[in-house]
Amino acid sequence: MGNGTKESPYTREDVLTLIEKHGGTTQGLDLSGKWFEKGIKLLGISANGLQEITLKGVDLRGSHLEEADLACANLEGAILWEANLEGANLGFANLKGANLLVANLKRCYFANANLEGADLGESHLEHANLFQANLEGANLWQAHFESAILVQTNMRGANLTLASLTGACLVWAQFSDDTEFAGTDWGDYILGEERNGDFTLAKESYWRLRHWHTDAGLYDIAGEFFFREMTARRKAMKWWPNPLNRAFSKLVSVLCGYGEKPERTVVSAIVIIFGLAIAYHLWGYFTANASSFWDKLYYSAVSFTAVGYGNWAPQPTGWAKGAGVVEAFLGVFMMALFLVTFTRKMTR
Repeated sequence: MGNGTKESPYTREDVLTLIEKHGGTTQGLDLSGKWFEKGIKLLGISANGLQEITLKGVDLRGSHLEEADLACANLEGAILWEANLEGANLGFANLKGANLLVANLKRCYFANANLEGADLGESHLEHANLFQANLEGANLWQAHFESAILVQTNMRGANLTLASLTGACLVWAQFSDDTEFAGTDWGDYILGEERNGDFTLAKESYWRLRHWHTDAGLYDIAGEFFFREMTARRKAMKWWPNPLNRAFSKLVSVLCGYGEKPERTVVSAIVIIFGLAIAYHLWGYFTANASSFWDKLYYSAVSFTAVGYGNWAPQPTGWAKGAGVVEAFLGVFMMALFLVTFTRKMTR
């Protein structure tokens, strides 16, 4: 039997023997500072899993702990580099200062776990549950939090540089001025709460992220979160009894992306010009010398920009005259909207 030193590390059989000598339970078993063979498999090692076991400072790099029950375990300062803990239960566990570099932590349960100052660089936490977990000062460089639950998670002072938070749920997550979001990948900027249909919670999360990025001078990202905030606010509106409020909000989103997407104004203008040109060509009445589609497109463009028709422009009759007047008003409005939106983006 090994003695838990670097020269004679514990094997799985050794751990089973120690648990048996401890009364068949890991509760209160202290293996702090001991060495374990690389890649040790500790799955199903006791009836109560590894609950409340003390493994402070142990070296478990590359170990297999898939779906292990480590609830309330003390793993302070433990080395779990490249360990496989997929689906493990680490609720209320103490992982302060632990090394979890490149670890597989997918679907792990970290509710109320203490990960203060832990190193989770390049680790995989997809779909992990970190409800009320403490990640203060943790290194989360290039960590993968896709679709993770970070509800009320403390991330004050955490380093999230180049981390992926696509689809993560960040309801009431806690940030500070020294939380680092440089290069963070937000994917399409749609958080988990919006994907789940919790639009009221989503707009709160977007509001806080917008203000954090604004204070940090990251205005482009702040703008993306403002757009998502307004979208969530619209989706939270009820159609009845005031359907016009939601309809107007949708119109503003389509035309200019709530002032954040001037390209939408350009696309909308092109759609109006070409759409009316097609209508003029199919159903409009013009003078005999204006029979081609290009003549109708020219008339539509001139009407939209309100530059004046002149003698060279096609002369409409019937409803096309009135449509030209309406298009002129739309054109003035759309050009003003584009200038406001573009200036807002360029000058902040």
